Amino acid sequence: MTRIMAITMMLICLFALTACSGVAEKGGILLKNGTVHKISVSSLPEGYNYSFRGDAVQSVIDYISKLTLKSDYSENPSEYTGMTWVIVLEYDDGSNLTIYHFGNMFIRTDDSSWYKMSYEEASKLDTLFYELSH
Repeated sequence: MTRIMAITMMLICLFALTACSGVAEKGGILLKNGTVHKISVSSLPEGYNYSFRGDAVQSVIDYISKLTLKSDYSENPSEYTGMTWVIVLEYDDGSNLTIYHFGNMFIRTDDSSWYKMSYEEASKLDTLFYELSH
């Protein structure tokens, strides 16, 4: 009986630690299955417009897939200002997926909540767009 109670208590503690730890997820959770043939990137406010095909598409998909995203954070995205990248992925089946990257800190799709990403990863996304467009 004591052994069962000890195991139960350990499981409760483990669950509590896991649930409150703010486990990071990979950026692939933003993407849907399928083949992307084109990516269009624009900025709000307006100023940047890029269009990528071929190997450049795969570079963007690979980068987004490897991002480390947190769904549990203290910041409130509505309290921030800054530029938003609007990234539209066009799939071979005719569907689109729009990803919003805001303030070099937050990222989401139309169907998801905001996730927080590190400043280093966010700023590298800006660099990737620039390098692929030149």
